[in-house]
Amino acid sequence: MQFRFSFKHMETSQALQNYAKDKIKVEVEKFVTKPIEAHVTFSVDRHQHQVLCTLAGGDGFTVNVEHSCDDMYGSVDHMIDKMVTQLQRKKEKLKDHKHHKAPIPFGVVPAEDDIEAVPIDAADIVKFEKVAKQRR
Repeated sequence: MQFRFSFKHMETSQALQNYAKDKIKVEVEKFVTKPIEAHVTFSVDRHQHQVLCTLAGGDGFTVNVEHSCDDMYGSVDHMIDKMVTQLQRKKEKLKDHKHHKAPIPFGVVPAEDDIEAVPIDAADIVKFEKVAKQRR
């Protein structure tokens, strides 16, 4: 995993870099198996400490997460929580897209032996037509 750090309107801090690197590495390794690049930007605007993290995965996905609060370490923690949520969503999407239920073929008519004799009422036909018009 490769990291790039940027600091805007503040001094470079090795402790902050190590803290963010350790937190990100632990959480991202749970979800990703391919090489990944993380670009983390720390910035201060008045009293707000902001962290922006962009993850770019080897399989073509990107995740952008940011958070700001009064403490830089707190911003990193909240940003990690948001990142984990987004990664979980992406992972679930990848898992679920392969398991679609088999569609019911359109136009398949059961054999006459399988059809039970059910009396059809005119009210049922009117109700069916109303629903069909609403769907258009």
